[in-house]
Amino acid sequence: MSHGRTLVVIVAEPTGAVVRHRAMAFAPALARAGVTLEVHAWVKSWLARRRVLARAQEAGQALVLSRLLTVVDVERLRARVRRLLFDFDDALPFRDTQHGATPSGTRGDRFRAIVAAADAVSCGNPYLAGLAAAAGRRATVLPTVVDVPDGPPAPEPPVPPHVLGWIGSRATLPYVEAATVELAAVVAMGNPFRLRIIADATPTMPPGIPVEAIRWSLEGEAAAIDGMHVGVAPLPDDPWTRGKCGLKVLQMLARGRPVVVSAVGVQPEQVKDGLTGYVAPTREAFVEGVRRLLKDDALRRRLGAAGRDDVRARWSVAAWSSRVVEHVTGALT
Repeated sequence: MSHGRTLVVIVAEPTGAVVRHRAMAFAPALARAGVTLEVHAWVKSWLARRRVLARAQEAGQALVLSRLLTVVDVERLRARVRRLLFDFDDALPFRDTQHGATPSGTRGDRFRAIVAAADAVSCGNPYLAGLAAAAGRRATVLPTVVDVPDGPPAPEPPVPPHVLGWIGSRATLPYVEAATVELAAVVAMGNPFRLRIIADATPTMPPGIPVEAIRWSLEGEAAAIDGMHVGVAPLPDDPWTRGKCGLKVLQMLARGRPVVVSAVGVQPEQVKDGLTGYVAPTREAFVEGVRRLLKDDALRRRLGAAGRDDVRARWSVAAWSSRVVEHVTGALT
């Protein structure tokens, strides 16, 4: 294996979560293997794109990270690099849930173009690997993972009230808003709570569900999650959500907070039902899982600690670094 190579990483947003968790989390391990990551935004400006293409040509290898380029731009990039990698963590051929979760002709064409052009394809879960296979290429499954601190979880916040938490963004806020009926049922059955929303927007909830909005920041993320007792991750079941990689679930589990999740996509794999949280196939099961964790302190703490240990073993940067390095260095050889 040669050393001192630069891998140009082409992304939509250099500071986005996908870059942090699917690229830069492995930068130290890749650097030890002789690969330096250099992140570049693929923006609308043609002059800016020309500069990225020129840098990729100079480096000789590029990774397109969960970004759909036009078919013409894929051809331009492919012609300039010796090795081209593609990694994705969303169901890119589809529109998102808010736009119907339906196939998009334009997105589908662009997805097939980059899959066909790449020397190696990787993705966040088996469902996404199926999309790559349908486009004609086998993909290596490399799940989205998180760092897990050493030691036990931070102590729970004082009660009352219990704090039910959700972390996401403006784009995914409709998922928690769609769970209003279930959350209201928890309150109606005698289990009041405060709903902590860690995001860049605040959901609309009925008066019986007080909302505590905390604006997300990288620096404040861990402390904001530590202020929860229980995390939730409701999802509808559609072609877009089946491709989600469950980052927020892992973030809550890694902080030692048990979670109640919808039985959609990768979430049933991330949560060991009854051991690290609850996987809810129905609305009733979702309500019961939340109620059980809110009212049983010992159960909640036991599942939270187990969840942290499980993420460390199965879904952490440390657990996956060697496999990511092997994939990348093998693809560049």
